[in-house]
Amino acid sequence: MNGKTVTINGRAEELNVEPRRNLADYVREDLLLTGTHVGCEQGICGACTVVRDGRPVRSCLTPASSCEGSEVRTIESFDGDALMIRLREAFSQEHALQCGFCTPGMLITAQDIVRRFAGETISDKTIRYELSGNLCRCTGYVGIVRAIQKVLESYKTGPKPEAMICNTVETLNLPALDTIPLEQNANQESRTAATRSMADGNGRRIETQFELAYPAAAVWTILREELPAVVACLPGAELSSLNDDGTLEGFFNVKLGPVSARIKGEGKATFDDSSWQGQVSGQGSDSRSNSRAQGTLSFSLAELDASNSKMTVAISFEMSGALAQFSRGGLVEEIIGVLIEQFQTNFSRHLAGEAPVKQASLGIFQLAWMAFRRWLRR
Repeated sequence: MNGKTVTINGRAEELNVEPRRNLADYVREDLLLTGTHVGCEQGICGACTVVRDGRPVRSCLTPASSCEGSEVRTIESFDGDALMIRLREAFSQEHALQCGFCTPGMLITAQDIVRRFAGETISDKTIRYELSGNLCRCTGYVGIVRAIQKVLESYKTGPKPEAMICNTVETLNLPALDTIPLEQNANQESRTAATRSMADGNGRRIETQFELAYPAAAVWTILREELPAVVACLPGAELSSLNDDGTLEGFFNVKLGPVSARIKGEGKATFDDSSWQGQVSGQGSDSRSNSRAQGTLSFSLAELDASNSKMTVAISFEMSGALAQFSRGGLVEEIIGVLIEQFQTNFSRHLAGEAPVKQASLGIFQLAWMAFRRWLRR
């Protein structure tokens, strides 16, 4: 026995497992909690969704050993939950299930949606976006969307459902890691000073601040005059053309699980010299994977003294199509967090006259490794 424990459905369980064993197999085979279904085993279908520290996660991608000290809830723990009772009744009334294989994961995602939007009026499109990481091969989602809308409507009067306790545990934990060059010789003293995450339409936005040992005016000149090189500091991004009016064309390369895409898009860069603020925004698509994305990189500078400045960077993006399969369980938030940290490192290297860390595209194992390193630093 290794002495490690995890709380599963309110009960402490020993984590005497091999490092490669995932959470789905652990709860199903060791604890006989078979309500958690296993489908694709690649994090795509969402059938294995459980709640870890208040956030939905895919248990097939989560090593059981990484859950030490966490609180995990499977579908069995929601039998007496008032919100889940409403959802089960609505699913039955609206014919939101047929074979039932996806239903446990679908219900867990649905309760997360209702907890966040209870009492609000949101569109069917928003609900479908929120459900995009849970696949159903039977219903066509119409009944599922109606059921969730019905429960949301029921909370417009009366008390809202209690928010689930959410610890500071990261949800992107994968068993296999690629060996890649990462942030070597990075200036540790210029690490992120403050990071915050917020909703941004249907996507997520992460904003961070960090200090630079360069005058603000000099940094702004580089942002204005060397924009292609600045964009290249963002892993997977490349600028192919930039016109005098700020319009631009470029590519974004991403590989998540079995889905890879080279998104070709267009956008615009804007700068406000008086306030040292600017942004690069764009949208595009990849016909091969039928994926679409839109995003924004915003930045601003503040002068600390004659030789030092503070930079604020925010990244947000939304995905649809095949890539939207990865939009739940905190994964998009983790992707943005990794992107923004790697941008900081590469931009600091660019200011120092060094080449950025080479990374042709975003791979899920690379992201997992970078996320793990971020977690260790915290």
